[in-house]
Amino acid sequence: MAELYISLLVAALCIGTAAPLKCYTCTSATSNSNCMTQTNCTATDTSCQTFLGSVSVLGVSATSITKTCTTSCTAGGTSFAGVTGSVSCCNTDLCNVSGANGVKYSFPALGLSLGFLLVLLRSSAQ
Repeated sequence: MAELYISLLVAALCIGTAAPLKCYTCTSATSNSNCMTQTNCTATDTSCQTFLGSVSVLGVSATSITKTCTTSCTAGGTSFAGVTGSVSCCNTDLCNVSGANGVKYSFPALGLSLGFLLVLLRSSAQ
């Protein structure tokens, strides 16, 4: 019975509160280091979006970075005649730090899994 209470305690500790998503935001920044403002998104925003645009004409180039909170996001990119644009999307707090998508770990899920594994191992040993 104690194992059940321990499992429930671990599960309760692993459940996160329903806080709004946090994203980095900026408009038309010229570098990523100028685009590090942390913003609490609205309750309906489900993604952080990063738009990276660049143009290069006759050896002169310019870059523009815009990061926002958004309700929907479609990743993609295009390039034509020296002009490129790309959109990246992610959905965890401050995930759009560099605009790159990557593997994200879920520590609550990991803790919950380890708790249940511990209970299973203890019950099979008895």
